[in-house]
Amino acid sequence: MTIVNFSITEPLSKKINRVIKEWGFSSKAEFFRFIAINFVERSERREAKAKAELTQACHDLEKTALKKLKGKHLSSLEDQLSDLL
Repeated sequence: MTIVNFSITEPLSKKINRVIKEWGFSSKAEFFRFIAINFVERSERREAKAKAELTQACHDLEKTALKKLKGKHLSSLEDQLSDLL
């Protein structure tokens, strides 16, 4: 297990001590582990949600493009952008 040491201001320490008592944490270490775990889990859920939304948007775009362009031939992307190259 890794040990992490850091300093906090006295006003923050007092607030943390109050929260520790109110919520029943056994120590500051337990409090900070809880906070870190929750932050990481939220971050991972947010990332997974963003990936799912991007996947859905790509699927919707593909579906719309196929529906609107049905039977039409498009030039290659290279041909379409040739005047920019």
